[in-house]
Amino acid sequence: MARPLRIDVGDGLYHVTSRGLERREVVADGVDREKWLDLLDRVARRCRWRVFAWVLMGNHYHLFLRTPDPNLSAGMHDLNSGYVSWHNRRHGRCGPLLQGRFQAILVENGRHEWELSRYVHLNPVRAGLVKDPAAHRWGSCRFYLHGGKAPEWLAWEEVLAGHGRTLRAARAAYARFLAEGVALPPRSPFGEVVASTLLGSEGFVERMRRWLEGRLPDREVPAARELRGRLSLDEVDVAVAETFGVPVKTLHVRGHWHNEAREVAMYLARRLTGGPVAGLGTRYGGVRGQTVSATVSRIARRLRTDARIAKAALACERRLTK
Repeated sequence: MARPLRIDVGDGLYHVTSRGLERREVVADGVDREKWLDLLDRVARRCRWRVFAWVLMGNHYHLFLRTPDPNLSAGMHDLNSGYVSWHNRRHGRCGPLLQGRFQAILVENGRHEWELSRYVHLNPVRAGLVKDPAAHRWGSCRFYLHGGKAPEWLAWEEVLAGHGRTLRAARAAYARFLAEGVALPPRSPFGEVVASTLLGSEGFVERMRRWLEGRLPDREVPAARELRGRLSLDEVDVAVAETFGVPVKTLHVRGHWHNEAREVAMYLARRLTGGPVAGLGTRYGGVRGQTVSATVSRIARRLRTDARIAKAALACERRLTK
């Protein structure tokens, strides 16, 4: 199995998952669940984690947390190895329980907090275990909506802050947000994750790529290969502008008919950088992500039938891959 890329940073915001081997159950009963939660409590206290949301399911769990210190890998090792050792002793088994190492996605600060907490809290609803996410005992949703004595590391107030003048108003707003997600399940917030590791704007991805230069592990890690080879949007724009003989600013203006250079820039930016469509829409004229997707599909079709546009796109790629 390919090794995942690990990015341990201070003040890092992460969505973390760990799954049972071959989707098998990792908890058999309430005793197992209590032990897992006890271990999470110990690790979160020791590592000073601020956990915004968590849920324990039958064959996996989710954590949405901030790490004040760069210790995510160390803490997750203690949590998972400690639980597996205890679980194997209790149930008289040996061998791996979890599917490799945990998966962690580094999230841009100031973005996705509500979406990710809702994604975590709606897991029991999506699985058909409960209709009300706050009714799932093994998760943090009930503290968001009903209060109670929460662990000191559960920072649910930080997610609700700013969404109401009072705690009551903020809770009501979050309850409506959850209800909307139950009635009309939203698209996964992880649809625009880059290299299975980063979630945020193209600027955030580019900053992290530069920060990771010299720190990335060997090329056998797929995410490391992808980030090493990632082109910047500026590079794409320059190549397209030079090929079509237009100023770069032309690519960022909407409303001009037959602006093929702009459409080819969208197509290549999406295909070669993997930038999220929402961010690309902002860059190329302030259009919606749906418009970017439609443009990319349209250019892809033209490449198969229009020799002229295909030749121009190929020339741009050659400039970029020299």
